[in-house]
Amino acid sequence: MLKQIDQLQENHDCYFIDFLPIRMNSARYFEIENFFLESYLKQFAEQIVRIVVKIIGYYPAQICLTEFPDETTDKFKYLYPVGEDIRNKPISELASIIAHVITNDISSVQILLGNEHHSLISINGGFSVNIYNATEEQLKLFTVLVEQENLFLIKGAVKKVP
Repeated sequence: MLKQIDQLQENHDCYFIDFLPIRMNSARYFEIENFFLESYLKQFAEQIVRIVVKIIGYYPAQICLTEFPDETTDKFKYLYPVGEDIRNKPISELASIIAHVITNDISSVQILLGNEHHSLISINGGFSVNIYNATEEQLKLFTVLVEQENLFLIKGAVKKVP
C-alpha cells in the first residue's frame, strides 16, 4: 500500500484543499499562515473530517498512517502502526485520527479510494490536504463537498516522473 501511495504522489495530477481561493504571494504570507494556524486549524480539521467521512461513504477505501518523526512519543505511533489499514475503525475514531494529524502536524493519513482505479487523499499536518489521480466523477463530488465546507479545491502543479 505504501509503495502505491508513493507512486500516486509522484506520477499524478494533484489538487489541494485550501482555505484561500488562490495562491497567495504576499511578503506577509508566513505571518498570515501562522495567524490561521493559531486561530483556524481546529475548524479546518473538522471541515476535512466531514469531507473524508462523506467521501469514504461513496467509495471503498484503504486508510493508513505513514511515518512518524523519530522523536515522537505520541500514542498514535503505537496504536496505529505505519502502513496498517485502519479503514474498519469506527468513524468517530477515524475522525479523531485525522483531526489529530492535522492539528499536531505528525505523521499523515493516506486514503486510497476505489478498487480498480485508485485515487489518493493525502492528509498531512497543518493545512496540507492533497488529492491525487481523481477521476472526473470524484472531482465533481470533491468539489461539491469542499464547497459545502466553504473551502476551495485548487489544481496543483502536475508532477510526472520521467
